[in-house]
Amino acid sequence: MQRTFFIGDVHGCIEELAELLEKFSPNNGDKVYQTGDLINKGPNSPGTLEFVLKHNIQCVMGNHEAKLLQILKKPLTECTPKEQRLLERVQKPEWVASIVSKFPMWLDTGRELLLHAGLEPDKDQLEDMSEKSILTIRLWNEKPWYEQKTWNNRLIIFGHWAMNGLVDFPNAKGLDTGCVYGKVLTGYCPEENKFYQVAAKKVYSQI
Repeated sequence: MQRTFFIGDVHGCIEELAELLEKFSPNNGDKVYQTGDLINKGPNSPGTLEFVLKHNIQCVMGNHEAKLLQILKKPLTECTPKEQRLLERVQKPEWVASIVSKFPMWLDTGRELLLHAGLEPDKDQLEDMSEKSILTIRLWNEKPWYEQKTWNNRLIIFGHWAMNGLVDFPNAKGLDTGCVYGKVLTGYCPEENKFYQVAAKKVYSQI
C-alpha cells in the first residue's frame, strides 16, 4: 500500500525531522509532505532544507518562508533589528530563499489539501483567498476556521498554530505541535489514520 505522510512545522529542527522520518520509515512509492515554516527559529535551517531536498519531501509556503523572501527584497540597511535576526537565524539566507521561493501556496493530492495556516470560510475558491489568510489565518469570526470549513471532500492538512497544538477533526488535521518550543514534532499518515511524534531535543526558541 502506498502511503502519504504529512509533517508539521519544523523550524530548522533537523534532528527531530530525521528522527520522525525514520520512525515513519517510508517505503519506495510513499510520498512525504510538509506544512511550511520549514525554516527559522530553530538550529539549522539550511541543513533542514538540504535534508528535505535529499528525501524528496514536498513543502508548501509558510509565513516564515514568505517573510524571508520579503526581507531579501530590501537593502540590508533598511531591515529592522528583528528582520536582521531572522536573516542570521536562517543562515545562508539567499541560498535558502532560492529554494523556498519555489514552494507552492498549497498542494492538492486528490485526497488531501495541504497548506500552511488555513482557509477563509466565506470563500469557495482558493484563488479568491488572500495569501495572507492562507499563510496566517487562525480565527474567523472569533472561532477556529477549521470548525467552519470543509473543502471538496478533501482532508485539510495545515500547521502554523503551535499554541493550539494538535488538531484532530474529521475534516482537518493541524500538525504544528511546537517542536521548536521544546514540545514535539508531529506527522500524520492518512492511510493508517495515525499520528507519529518525536520529542524535541531542547527548547530552541521561546514562544
